[in-house]
Amino acid sequence: MVYSRIIDDKTYTFGVSGLLHKSNLLLYDRQTDTLWSQLMEKAIAGPLVGKSLMKIPSTETKWKDWKKKHPETEVMSTETGYERNYFVDPYEGYLRIGSLMFPVGKVRRDLPTKQRVLGIEVDGIAKAYSLEDVQKHSGILSDTIGDKSIEIVISQDGQVTDIRDVQGNQITGIYSYWFAWQAFHPETLVYEPQKE
Repeated sequence: MVYSRIIDDKTYTFGVSGLLHKSNLLLYDRQTDTLWSQLMEKAIAGPLVGKSLMKIPSTETKWKDWKKKHPETEVMSTETGYERNYFVDPYEGYLRIGSLMFPVGKVRRDLPTKQRVLGIEVDGIAKAYSLEDVQKHSGILSDTIGDKSIEIVISQDGQVTDIRDVQGNQITGIYSYWFAWQAFHPETLVYEPQKE
């Protein structure tokens, strides 16, 4: 997920606080030390409590696809001055175990706890789409959230390339784990694939 740094016409710089809320990392802004929840999309403690973050459309894609579309892209160097192997995923082991390190409350059983989901919210109604189910499609996956018809555009190799309503207006989704999405959206709907 990507958020604007501009809040009430003022530009803020953000960092990772190291703190968790419902097992989800909190950001902080360096100007006021306010803590910001990524999945609540707002400030939860500090001088700016209650202020909202504005989502910016973003893409999660494979490097080869990005490079094909944007051949002039520059890549940040791994020579950062810190001794760290940036080619090793520090969370790989965490994904293999079924349990959570920190509690989030009751976890609904609609999907496996650490199932990756695409979370979409339209007019205050949240819906989770298992990425495993989404990636079985290519083309357009049509669905409804509340009374709004939406389309999830999926490439041949299972990548989500766009989310929009039927008028073509872009909708911003959030990639998350099921346990986190449902912790922050306890009434979330869950997409059920059509039986063939």
